[in-house]
Amino acid sequence: MLKQFLMIYAFVISISIVSCAQEKPEVQKKDSVLQSGQQTETVDKVPWNKVCPVKGNPIEANSPTVEYNGKVYAFCCPGCDTKFAKNPEKYIKNLSEDGKKFIGKK
Repeated sequence: MLKQFLMIYAFVISISIVSCAQEKPEVQKKDSVLQSGQQTETVDKVPWNKVCPVKGNPIEANSPTVEYNGKVYAFCCPGCDTKFAKNPEKYIKNLSEDGKKFIGKK
């Protein structure tokens, strides 16, 4: 009985190791370009701002981005990009001229 238990236990552990070791495909984020109210896919570009124009939090390397009027804006989290897309002029006013400081109201 103990041998059967050990065999089953070893089998379960082996299956667990194999399933965890498989490579998982990376999920690619699609950035959007906002021009004249239309959204299309864009290539990877470096954002010019250092803080989120919606919440004022620092941006991360893998942050969502939106291109608007030739500038790429990055955000602190998913959701901020959607808010920005609805009214970009409102949120652009929240950033300093160099994009390093949040000057709006939180």
